[in-house]
Amino acid sequence: MKKLRLPCPKKITALCLLLASTSLLGACAPVTSAEVTARNSVLSAAALLNRPAAANTENRISASNNGVVKQMAYESVPFQTAASTVYSRNGVIIDASTASNGYIQIKYAGVEKRLKVQIRKDSAAYNYDLNSKGVPETYSLQMGSGQYSVRVLENVSGNYYKELYNVPLAVTLSSETAPFLHANQYVNYSASSLAAQKAAELCAASGTDVEKLKAIYNYMIQNIKYDYDKAAKVTSNYVPNVDAVLTAQKGICFDYSSLMAAMLRSQGIPSKVVVGSVDTLAVTHAWNEVYLQGTGWITIKIEVSKTGWNLMDSTLGASNTIGAGYTAARIY
Repeated sequence: MKKLRLPCPKKITALCLLLASTSLLGACAPVTSAEVTARNSVLSAAALLNRPAAANTENRISASNNGVVKQMAYESVPFQTAASTVYSRNGVIIDASTASNGYIQIKYAGVEKRLKVQIRKDSAAYNYDLNSKGVPETYSLQMGSGQYSVRVLENVSGNYYKELYNVPLAVTLSSETAPFLHANQYVNYSASSLAAQKAAELCAASGTDVEKLKAIYNYMIQNIKYDYDKAAKVTSNYVPNVDAVLTAQKGICFDYSSLMAAMLRSQGIPSKVVVGSVDTLAVTHAWNEVYLQGTGWITIKIEVSKTGWNLMDSTLGASNTIGAGYTAARIY
């Protein structure tokens, strides 16, 4: 891909960021020649990515300790400032009060523009879109405890961005599974969403997490079909809508994995959406990992029937195909 070499406006001085397009999701299993490769824009400019945040430059707002409402670990929550530290600058508002639970919330209150969020820890970075309508979005801190950098960037022209805000966060997670018990941009649900309601219905008679996992997994592979038409039209900025997938009863691999994670998380079961490669597919794919008490993370297979082991991948399970050689690249 030919990179654009556009000069930055004078007022932006050294804050332009060139976006390079890299693959997030390829054609999802089952694979056909009609499917297309979806790409996710990834920020790439060594000077900006490696530049530390300026010390003592954030506008910090400390809120009262009054009126705190304790939430269930697996519920998504509205944007809040009670008993929190909120960072604000240039129309960007970052609520880091829930960082120990594995997520933060960001919203933009300025004029409409194209925005990106970059969350970085050590050498790893995740890049996301951010709406400019003042609606808060939830972003995961899935890279574990440690020092994070949260950046919000504004599009200047073409693939060039300038930094609006950069907040360093020292994060200590309450547990390693905390980020995978909550909603985020790619696993977007609430306690009242259709996905959560369906999970509650499926798990009503289940007494253990294993029984809940069986109920949800079996529902997925028996009812959610693969959407070949959608796979042929998916765009680079695609974000799953789990309730829409549940209503349509079909989707691509990203949809399968996001819906399954939402249903499991709504039942208090940690679940990851993993994007990576599968040797038998030779394309990028999405699947789930699930955490069970006493067992740990179930990465590929789980015993979900009396007949033996079945693949812990709802997409391949639906097509009666067993995958092998899974390699994770991104986790949500």
